[in-house]
Amino acid sequence: MQIVDSLVSSILQADGDALVMHVGERPTVIGAAGSSSVTSAALSLSAMADLLRDLLPPDAQHALEEFGAVEADLPATPAAGDERFTVVAARGGDDIWIEIRRLRDGVASAPAPLAAEPAAAPEPAASATKMAKKSAAARAARVAPANAAGQGGASGPADAPGPTRMGAPNETSAVVLPIARNPVRGDQAARPTSPRLEGLDRLLRLAAARGAEALYLFSQARPSIRVDGELSVLDSEPVLAASDVEALLLEVLPDRRQAEADPDGTEWIVDVPDVGRIRCVSFRDHRGPGGVFRMIPARAISAEQLGLSREIQALCAEPEGLLLVVGPRSSGKSMLLAAFVDLINRTRGDHVITLESRITAVHESRSSLVSQREVRGDAEQLLGALRAALRESPDVIVIEDLRGADVVAEALEAAASGHLVIGSLAAHSASSALERIVDQAPPERRPQMQALLGESLRGVVAQVLLRKTGGGRVAARELLLNSSSVAQLIADGKLSQLPLAMESGRRIGMIPLTDALVAFVQSGVVEVREAYRKAPDRAGLLKSLKREGIDTSFVERLA
Repeated sequence: MQIVDSLVSSILQADGDALVMHVGERPTVIGAAGSSSVTSAALSLSAMADLLRDLLPPDAQHALEEFGAVEADLPATPAAGDERFTVVAARGGDDIWIEIRRLRDGVASAPAPLAAEPAAAPEPAASATKMAKKSAAARAARVAPANAAGQGGASGPADAPGPTRMGAPNETSAVVLPIARNPVRGDQAARPTSPRLEGLDRLLRLAAARGAEALYLFSQARPSIRVDGELSVLDSEPVLAASDVEALLLEVLPDRRQAEADPDGTEWIVDVPDVGRIRCVSFRDHRGPGGVFRMIPARAISAEQLGLSREIQALCAEPEGLLLVVGPRSSGKSMLLAAFVDLINRTRGDHVITLESRITAVHESRSSLVSQREVRGDAEQLLGALRAALRESPDVIVIEDLRGADVVAEALEAAASGHLVIGSLAAHSASSALERIVDQAPPERRPQMQALLGESLRGVVAQVLLRKTGGGRVAARELLLNSSSVAQLIADGKLSQLPLAMESGRRIGMIPLTDALVAFVQSGVVEVREAYRKAPDRAGLLKSLKREGIDTSFVERLA
């Protein structure tokens, strides 16, 4: 009962009327003086399920499973003293809603809504209403009018459906009251709350509670989420008609006229309380309108959280030169770049300018002065933004996408002239990334490009994401450091020999990607098939696996 004592104490300490808890939201105490969050962390689905087991007796838990909504008396606890409390819970699919109400003079105090509401009895929240109706349809349950405290004396109809009452058959019970949540807000002015907006708000919170990277809305389909790179359908949600999707999108579009003028799609960013920044993309396909909502971390994940090695972190301490971050599509390159900026921001006192196609993690200036710019155009516009940034005397330049021969040449010149340039491009390995950079230059300029690259390069970090055996994902990283032998191979144009140089460079911290993959397989973190699927050098991986005595017969079955 320790958790129950803690919840009750939070109500009493705030002199509140109720404690409201909902999946994807922070627990909030509601009272006459307003509302206050108990913790800064949002409640996950598993945490809410555990709370149901702690708060409800077995018979009430069975009733909740059967009817979808229930009310039960909270057993006496040391923290409650002489105070009495009741628990109202509702559940539907992956959505759980719990309210612990304080009984004053034997009557539960209905908490005032978080936002101003009309004096008439409020309409129940969408999820609670559906669950209460499900309860009434499953079996006729004894209900009572909503308690009208704080609502101007108004009460709901006497036959309104409500949660099944457990443990006190002679007492009246209150229906589940709505808790008004903050609407989704865009970069523009805030919009009024509407049922459709609350529907999108709820879906985004549900996606965040499940650790999703993105929420997908398609016409004539149920919403879907992507977790650890895998798509899954929210089976508990209804199929969305084209009009439903369009209504949800229009409620949060920063500029409706722009969307109507651009039938190919619109992109914008909104802020959702307790969820974070969401990058929204609208589109239209053969079934109708659709939208993709990608979760943007509130702040960059640190180098320590990513488990970056000492050698990789040391590259961020370089005063000048070129540092490359490479990997295939959706390999976490942007997250790694953000971690580098965060590390520099915490450990150096420099002027840092980032050029990003979309600002994801926002860096508040700490030890360094960080200025982030969005460059959404082509290579020519990126070149102009890079030249403009260099006129501002930065110490560190971060370029999210090194594209175009002129951009690469300008970045190399900046690295050679005293700036630390951190750039990213799509490539499967360190050697293939350097080949792409050299190949972008015209044939007559390649010797000069190779010489400059061999002189200014400090290191290349190549990353690939793999599915873990027990769920989730893990990053395998290759590290190429610019030793004297590596610099000579680059200057001579012998890039095909870089893997051999990396093999001999293990003693100074270089790590071939094959080594990282084999280590994950040996430790059981990654299945051998997954490592084989993501390896750029599959023949080399198989050779290393056989040398370590790992079964590779699965390759014959794949053939």
